[in-house]
Amino acid sequence: MKRFVVIILLMSMMILAQQEATIYQDNTHLRKGPGSYYPLLGILVKDAIVTILKETSGWAKIRVSGQEGWISNNALSQQDRKSGSISNTSFPSGQPSMISRASASGAVKGFAQTYFKKHDGSLTFLDQYDKVFFQSREYENFRQETYRNRNMKKIRKRYRQIKIENKEPEINSYLEKMGFAVAGQIATGGLETDIKKLRYINMVGNLIVESTPLYYYPFKFYILSDERPTAYATPNGMIFVSLGLLNVLQSEAELACVIGHEISHVVQQHGYSEVTKRKTQIVAEDAFDELEEDMPEGFSDKELDDLAFQMFEAATARRQNEYEYEADMMGVIYAYRAGYDPHCLASVLKTIKSMTSSDFWHPESNWQYDAIEDRSEKVTAFISAKLTKNVDWNVENKRRFNRVFH
Repeated sequence: MKRFVVIILLMSMMILAQQEATIYQDNTHLRKGPGSYYPLLGILVKDAIVTILKETSGWAKIRVSGQEGWISNNALSQQDRKSGSISNTSFPSGQPSMISRASASGAVKGFAQTYFKKHDGSLTFLDQYDKVFFQSREYENFRQETYRNRNMKKIRKRYRQIKIENKEPEINSYLEKMGFAVAGQIATGGLETDIKKLRYINMVGNLIVESTPLYYYPFKFYILSDERPTAYATPNGMIFVSLGLLNVLQSEAELACVIGHEISHVVQQHGYSEVTKRKTQIVAEDAFDELEEDMPEGFSDKELDDLAFQMFEAATARRQNEYEYEADMMGVIYAYRAGYDPHCLASVLKTIKSMTSSDFWHPESNWQYDAIEDRSEKVTAFISAKLTKNVDWNVENKRRFNRVFH
């Protein structure tokens, strides 16, 4: 009898501990596990009400419409959690709380396909959009191998944030669609399809993403069939590294620093910022209340095409030096927090400089001779001043990198 009473009491405590909260962030991904690399179950609608079951390391397990899954803590209303009650009760009872994975993917791909046809984008890129480069168990094994004999939590706590970091970046459904259009244009030069290389670069990339404010968002990493040493980032977290750049890298740490630099452009929203400077009328944050809509109300096809093309230019044209310096600093912080040697970014810059003539400049390249030396000096000084705690924890992982690329 006592045992029965204890069980009842425990169940009652668990029920009381469960808390309801409102989804206040657009484009909230519901996943099978606490990580952006777990399979996607669907996209939660903004203002939907969910039940919090448990929380751990930036993630919350929730129940919504009879389905359980994991979302980022960032998506939950902090006001609800402090007050212990739902503050927003305006969510329509007849509206579905979640958009299915298939519907969300179809809406993004439909928008991008229309854009590609108008701007000669790579339709074959659509084939890689839903491609899974690795399973969650494979990634967990990779991460375990990476941090063997090292304490991952202590490594990440060595450095947190600097003043310039965008502390609350968000990739809403609008940026996701527009970013896909940008990616399709970048991919027109051709993509490598070697699954071994793609799996590796995506797993290294995920290690870096976990050290950023966008740890919950599913970044994807691609290899361009371009012999020039270039790299690009789109507003929706699609990172492109050229084969030419990979061929000159010497270690996993160098790759991690390059990836960190490109991820920083997404976190800092440099491409989007550049577009907003050029255009006064930008789609509101909630322009895509439902991902099934092809176009936000009030904007013509031409206006959206212009916006997407401006984002493409911001992602691929000669970037402003201030953005590059900022991405260098944030990139080495992310690599450092992931346990890599941050000095490797300066090594990459010096290698690029040694391969480049003094009069080199290409409008589609991130690398210009006159800026490389300055960037190398600035990032080296920043590392010496800020990233010096427990340097013996840093690794380069040359052997693992060379097994894949050399």
